[in-house]
Amino acid sequence: MEPLENDELSDLELDRVLREWNTPAAPARLRAALFPHRAPWWQAIWTASVRVPAPALYVLALLILLAWLRPGPQVLQPRAGLDFNEWKPVAELRPKVIRSNNVPN
Repeated sequence: MEPLENDELSDLELDRVLREWNTPAAPARLRAALFPHRAPWWQAIWTASVRVPAPALYVLALLILLAWLRPGPQVLQPRAGLDFNEWKPVAELRPKVIRSNNVPN
């Protein structure tokens, strides 16, 4: 390319220079930096971690402890002379509405 009288190029000269210009090759480490190797999803499950704040962990541990210490549900004991085979569902349900202004109820 011949030296120019001034440092500015016309549009035609710029187009010619851009057509001749070749981009340098990208370094091999660039692809590894942009697209790191990823493990399969099933393998990522075994190495996954979840960050939990300490106060939330303490509350969860307390709830588990309270649930473990709480007595289990009480089992209904049938009355003498009545076993589970004799129990029958209600034939007709008649709900009774009790209003808040009805104090005795």
